[in-house]
Amino acid sequence: MKNDLKTTAENLCQKIEESLNSGDLYNSTSRQLIRDLLAHQSVLESQNTQLIQSEKELIRDREYYNDIFNNQPSGLYRIRVFSIDKWEGKSWTSSDKPPYEMEIASDRFCEILGITRKAFIKNPFIISDLVYNDDKESFAEINIKSNKNLIPFRWEGRLLVHSDIIWVRLESMPRLLENGDILWTGILYDMTDRKKTEDALNEMRSRLEEVLEGANVGTLEWNIQTGKAKFNDIWAKNLGYTQSEIKFGQRIWGKNGWKMITHPKDVVFAQKMLEKHFSGELPHYAVEVRMRHKKGHWVWIRQEGKVKTWTSDGKPLLMYGTHTNISQRKEAEVALNKLNEELEKRVAIRTAELLKLNSELKLTEQKFRTISDFTHDWEYWRSPENKIIYMSPSVEEITGYSMYDFEKSPGLIDRIVYKNDLEIWETHKRNRGFLSPNENSKELIFRIVKKNGDLIWVGHVSRNIIVDGKDLGIRVSNRDITDKINAENELFNVTLAVEERERNRFSSELHDGMGPLLSTIKLYFQWLSDTDDIEKKKLITEKGNQCIEAAIQTARELARGLSSQLLDKLGFINAIQDFTQRINDTSKIRINFKTNTNKRFNKFLEIALYRITTELLKNTLTYAEASAVEISFNYDQKKNKINFYYSDNGVGFDSDKTMQSYKGLGIMNIQQRVQILKGKINIESSPGEGLKTFIQFPVEESNDIILN
Repeated sequence: MKNDLKTTAENLCQKIEESLNSGDLYNSTSRQLIRDLLAHQSVLESQNTQLIQSEKELIRDREYYNDIFNNQPSGLYRIRVFSIDKWEGKSWTSSDKPPYEMEIASDRFCEILGITRKAFIKNPFIISDLVYNDDKESFAEINIKSNKNLIPFRWEGRLLVHSDIIWVRLESMPRLLENGDILWTGILYDMTDRKKTEDALNEMRSRLEEVLEGANVGTLEWNIQTGKAKFNDIWAKNLGYTQSEIKFGQRIWGKNGWKMITHPKDVVFAQKMLEKHFSGELPHYAVEVRMRHKKGHWVWIRQEGKVKTWTSDGKPLLMYGTHTNISQRKEAEVALNKLNEELEKRVAIRTAELLKLNSELKLTEQKFRTISDFTHDWEYWRSPENKIIYMSPSVEEITGYSMYDFEKSPGLIDRIVYKNDLEIWETHKRNRGFLSPNENSKELIFRIVKKNGDLIWVGHVSRNIIVDGKDLGIRVSNRDITDKINAENELFNVTLAVEERERNRFSSELHDGMGPLLSTIKLYFQWLSDTDDIEKKKLITEKGNQCIEAAIQTARELARGLSSQLLDKLGFINAIQDFTQRINDTSKIRINFKTNTNKRFNKFLEIALYRITTELLKNTLTYAEASAVEISFNYDQKKNKINFYYSDNGVGFDSDKTMQSYKGLGIMNIQQRVQILKGKINIESSPGEGLKTFIQFPVEESNDIILN
């Protein structure tokens, strides 16, 4: 339209010029021509303005489409492939004579190929040179097929860009031109990262399959709605089938085919567990069921799985799981249960025998046995490096500390030993190193302080474990024997009370019965003085008085020795000093008694000490033919212990032979008293060497020392 207006304007100008040449400028025709010219000029100016606006919009649109074209995440391109009749002598695998040329390429296209636009313009066939050698054949084959058949071109392959291999995908659509050429407009995708991810995923999948195969674990992918399932070879192998046999069975049995090969007694349970998992009540599905093997027998299978995808209306869709043959484990469990039953029978028989043998034990001893039989011992194993390898959970019940407390701090075992027993504990640990391999140590009795501060008695036995010459550490068994100790103390108190009651009764009878009788005899002898025979009367009177005095004195001495009244009044130290002084007054033997204290102890301890001392003196006076006795009583207030030493220079005896023949009942009584007091005793004697006895007692916290 712009050209038409321009032509019209030029024609009007020519006519006006002719009118001017004719000199008739103001005729009607000329004036009309001028008016038409002005009108066309106005229209022409308006059209020019619109044209300028259209050019601006065209530039803006071009920039918009350039941005879209060049800033796509994938590269865009267009290739012109020459008509097939022009392909002679050309090759798709070289840029020397390719059957195509690249017409358009986006910035992203150039970026993926690692080339500049200048290089692309200089060599529009460059893509052929970038194709990796191993992929050139497929690149040419697909190109030829697509161009000959005018079908979409799709190719995935590798390009060599600046010595780096990248994975790309080319997709394009054809448009046939009139001259036989084909325009291919397409997209270039950089798939390198995706390929690396796929490779890593495939490697991980391969490793997982190897792990599952090594662990003999079957896998399952189950479409719950259709009943179709995918299994690996191990799943099928667990039941003696091949993959094809399993798939064939699925087609025959349908959606609930799994029920056909599951034990009827297990189907209901498995279905119930599935429903609980589908409803969300159970986060995972896990059951152990019996499934029929191809050969007809039942095998135990552990099935575990979880629904991963759901339908739009909330129904379970895909479930993934594992399938493990646990038949051997089940067989082992059956064998173990059978063994346990046999063991329980043996234990029952042995228990009955023990109950029969122990039927005559005292009530207190029966109580202790019952407690000890049902008490869980505190067991632990320490390595040569003093680390806790194992500790039984029962340690918390006995000590108040958990096994983790001891594992974290192995030294806690030493720290809970009661302070007054630390010396015997450390001595025991030192002596433990001299044991023969796998030899039990002698039982050690000591006290520990529980976490709550309570003091309890512990029976301790340990063993150095040596296997094939290798030191594996120390195996320890500890038992809470507090009830046993209390029972023994109670029994000793009862025995002591009865003994003292009988001694007092006997003493009273001697004192009150024998004394008056002998006094009467004295009177009889006095009456003899009235006889006529003066010499005889005098002799009888003199001798009778001597005998009577001796009898009275003997009765008093016996009463004083048997009764604990003097001990209650004076205390152990003063009572022994009085007792030894009366013996020294006879001048038949010298007794040297030394002590570092004059304190009073509890009645229980003082009576035991007094009886032990007098029993030792009785043995010396009766059998030893000794002339001297040394007694040393030392109280270690810091360690709260008593050290007692007794020796004589008598004829001595064979201590081992005497104890084995049960003839040394006095010494056995002494040993029993020491044991009840939780003390230690060492007796040394041999013929001609006299006697040496060393005794050590702990002073119990509950038995406080009483001052005079």
